[in-house]
Amino acid sequence: MNIRRFGTFEGVFTPSLLTILGVIMYLRLGWVVGHAGFGGAILIILLAKVVTITTGLSISSLATNVRVGAGGTYNLISRSLGLEVGGAIGIPLYISLALGAAMYIIGFTEAWAAIFPAHDPRIVSSIVLVSISLISVLSAKIAMRIQFIIMAVIFASLFSFLLGKAPEVQVNAVWGEFKDYSFWVLFAIFFPAVTGIEAGAAMSGELKDPKKSLPIGILGSVIISLLVYVGIAYWYSRMASADSLKTNYTIIMDVSRWKIPVIAGILGATLSSALGSILGAPRTLKALGQDNMLPFKNLWIFQTKKGEPVFALLFTAIVVEVLLLTANLNTIAPLLTMFFLITYAMVNMVVAIEQGIGIYSFRPTFKVPVIVPMIGALWCLIVMFLIDPKFAGASLVIITGIYLYQVKRGVESKFGDVRSGLFNALAEWSLQISMKFPKSSKSWKLNLLIPVEDPKNWRHMLPIVRNLLYPRGTARFFSVKIVENGVDDKVVNWVKMFVNKNSEEETALIEESTTSALETDLQDLLEPIRSEKLFISSNVLEARTFIEAWSLVTQTMKETFFPPNAVLLSMSGEKSKRKNLEKMIAIATKEEMGILLLYMDPKTGWGNQSKINIWFQIGRLNEDLLLLSGMQLADNWHADIRLISVVEKESDYEKADRLLKAIGERARMPKSTEYTIFTGDVYEYFSNSPAADINLFSMLEPPDWKKMRTIAETVNTSCMFIKDSGAEDVKV
Repeated sequence: MNIRRFGTFEGVFTPSLLTILGVIMYLRLGWVVGHAGFGGAILIILLAKVVTITTGLSISSLATNVRVGAGGTYNLISRSLGLEVGGAIGIPLYISLALGAAMYIIGFTEAWAAIFPAHDPRIVSSIVLVSISLISVLSAKIAMRIQFIIMAVIFASLFSFLLGKAPEVQVNAVWGEFKDYSFWVLFAIFFPAVTGIEAGAAMSGELKDPKKSLPIGILGSVIISLLVYVGIAYWYSRMASADSLKTNYTIIMDVSRWKIPVIAGILGATLSSALGSILGAPRTLKALGQDNMLPFKNLWIFQTKKGEPVFALLFTAIVVEVLLLTANLNTIAPLLTMFFLITYAMVNMVVAIEQGIGIYSFRPTFKVPVIVPMIGALWCLIVMFLIDPKFAGASLVIITGIYLYQVKRGVESKFGDVRSGLFNALAEWSLQISMKFPKSSKSWKLNLLIPVEDPKNWRHMLPIVRNLLYPRGTARFFSVKIVENGVDDKVVNWVKMFVNKNSEEETALIEESTTSALETDLQDLLEPIRSEKLFISSNVLEARTFIEAWSLVTQTMKETFFPPNAVLLSMSGEKSKRKNLEKMIAIATKEEMGILLLYMDPKTGWGNQSKINIWFQIGRLNEDLLLLSGMQLADNWHADIRLISVVEKESDYEKADRLLKAIGERARMPKSTEYTIFTGDVYEYFSNSPAADINLFSMLEPPDWKKMRTIAETVNTSCMFIKDSGAEDVKV
């Protein structure tokens, strides 16, 4: 049940402004002026407002771009950067709202104690908590109406304060000495004063028109509260001495014209701020539950007929009570500051990312320059580390931990987000930068193009593909559906379907003819290798012949991300397929791609994957891909390499041995590599070749299929015949 019942003034402006004009303004702003001086206090106010102004602008921009649901800031973040990031931020956001409720109740209790010193503060704070919780559970509508009364009382108290007269006009230092507290400690204690925008944002799920109400309500409250704070800070500096301001938290009562309106204002402001947090925190918890971010989902989302999340409110009340019994205002305020800074940094980051990557879906009606959220995000992070580097670092670690936990849980989202757009933008940027540099063999890695004739009979080849690529190689698989008449007839059918509006039966026949079980089979085939987190793509093409499709693929793939630099083909004993293989190798060679021609022995398969023979012909050029492929297999198999060469004369043995070892050294072959030299006719050694699980050879040029087939069957292992593209260099 989604109840939308509040307008701008009632739902956003009032709770935001009342939370801002709350406990800190009455009970700590004078204290800040006393320690920092008027100039220092103004700087603290302005630096704090940099955060809330930029965040308010960012929230406004986001709110006018998407449909805002329950959860306020959490909703905006999770619908932009995904549930995992939203959950990582939503939990700290909930904690900050609960801390805020505790802080405001403690402020109320301090003011109450100044009037009734005999009353036990713990009992007072507990009674207040129970009272505002009951008001919340009865109806948020009642709570909102109470806030109108409190707003009138607050402005009456400010009027009384401004009409007050000091015993004599004070001349305090513009800049404080900061003996007892550093500038950033004072900032941390003051900062919760400006975080009231979250009270309005948290009501987003119950606003009649959040796209309109959030920008107007939040920015209006920020601007008005800025003027109020600057004016009060100035008045404090003129009405009381620095020593009085430092030691008397309730000095505002002493310097006001009438004490009763000020007392009522303090009690009302702290009460309304606590009420705003008690309203917002359970709704954030409810939103987290709705998105399955928390265990016991049904507990958090349970609500009354009026839309009040009862159990979320009860849990929040318990959390706040624990805080009331264990903390004070000066300890809660810095904690609250850190959690809000984290949340605000992420809000600004979302807008900076969405605007920066230029996705078309980000079209807010309220636009802000991209520099605004960038400043907001950066300033939040800087302030966190200036206040407390250890706590800031620990907070980021905890948030990262929550994020990784949500990722591990595999939370399913029912809505889209911008993460794919972000990574696409980074990929585009990286590609643009990389294209400015000349291609170098130093950056070479194996990117395979692999045709698959029948996916159902290809599964046995996946292990060798995986071990040739892992961990950073890429592969593009494709299969071909042969169509007798080519695509021309299909285009005619499509035209009939869309222009002439065929009957449903005709349309079904056309659609059936364009679909293929090959796509499903290919996807099923590649699922195991995709789980290895390799970059794998696949496609099914329609063409008159396999060679036609092969020619198109090799040409069109040249300018893609990670363009293929080698092809992996399977050796076949069928004469018709050998003819196709010749054509495919010729086309790949024309497109300057390396060739890996694979023969899998039907008896031994991939063997024990412990030994690799590489047959190296000394003096022959372009055998780099041969050595690189062998070393890649050895790494993934944890196998030993035997580098073999054959010379015709015995007298050439020592020279060949030196050259072979020099090549191995320059290629940085593994230390365990074994070097073997044979003398005589190379073909005589194939039948008695050293034991191995696979033999790698340079491809014969021109290709002699009969001879290569004979070699493969003679060595009694799986084999690979390899031809360079010319771009590889094993020595770099």
